[in-house]
Amino acid sequence: MRFGVVQIADGLPGRGLEFVAETAACLEDLGFDSYWAPDHLVFFDEFTSKYPHSDDGTFGFKKDQGLLEPIMVLQAAAAATSRIRIGTSVEIVTVRHPVERSKHIVTLDHFSKGRFDYGVGIGWMREEYDAVSVPWERRGVRADEYLQAMKALWTQNRASYDGEFVSFSDVVAFPKPFQDPHPPILVGGITRAALRRSAVHGNGWYGWKLTVEELADALVVLDEELEAVGRTREGFRIVMGMPHYGDHDGLAEYVAAIGDLGVDEFVLGLSVPRSGVQSFLETYASTLSITPHTAS
Repeated sequence: MRFGVVQIADGLPGRGLEFVAETAACLEDLGFDSYWAPDHLVFFDEFTSKYPHSDDGTFGFKKDQGLLEPIMVLQAAAAATSRIRIGTSVEIVTVRHPVERSKHIVTLDHFSKGRFDYGVGIGWMREEYDAVSVPWERRGVRADEYLQAMKALWTQNRASYDGEFVSFSDVVAFPKPFQDPHPPILVGGITRAALRRSAVHGNGWYGWKLTVEELADALVVLDEELEAVGRTREGFRIVMGMPHYGDHDGLAEYVAAIGDLGVDEFVLGLSVPRSGVQSFLETYASTLSITPHTAS
C-alpha cells in the first residue's frame, strides 16, 4: 500500500509555504508516497450546513480559520521534492470556473513533472457556494459538466464543449497536461452519487473517514456503479483518507484491514506541529512500517 499525508497550511506564523516545503521534503525522505492539500475558499463563524463526516454534523473550524490556496500549496510541495505525488484532498470543483482552473492544473502538472493527482468533490457547505454566487442546486450536474469541460480542454486540439453550465467552441488551450491524457481525477465523497461520478468521470475514488465496515459497503456500491458503465476496479485507484490525532493504537490494524478490501493508498489527515516535524512523522512511518525508498 502507498501512504500519504494531508495537512492544513493556514498561513499563520510557522505554518506557511516554508512549512509545507519542510513537511513534504520530510515525507519524501521517510518513504511516504504523497502530500495532499485540502480546500475551502472561505469559512464562517456560523453556518447551518451539516458536515457529513461527524455524528452531529459539526466541523471544528477555529476562530479566524484560514487555508492557503491548494494549487499554490502543492507547488511549494513539488518544489521541495522530486519523487512523491501531490494532490488535492479534495478540491471543490464547482466553485471555480473550469476554463480558468484547467490552466492552473496544467501549470502545476508541468511544474511537478507529472506528479499531480486531481482530487475533486462538490463540498458540503452551502454558505460557501453562496459566497461565490454559485447555485447550490444541481451542483452534481455542474460538477459532471466541469470535469467533462476540463477534459476537453486538456485533450482536444481545438476544444469544444456545450453544456448547461459551461460552453465554449474551438478553444485553443495549450500546453496540454504533462501527464497523458491528463492528471488522474480522484472523485471524493461517500454518497452513491459521488461513487457514480467516480465511476463515470474518474480514474479513482477518494473516500474519507470510514470504518472498515462502512468502507466495505461503499465498495459494493462502487463496484455496482463501475459495472453499470462497463468498468471494473482494474486500473481504478482506491484512496482512503482518515484524520488522526495521535493515538496509534489500532492504526496498523485498520490499514491492514482496508488493504484487504483493495485500498491502494491510505492518506493520514494530520496536524503536523510547527517544530519537531521529523520526529512527529517518524512515529507514523514506524507504526505503518514505511521505509525510505531506494534509488532504482
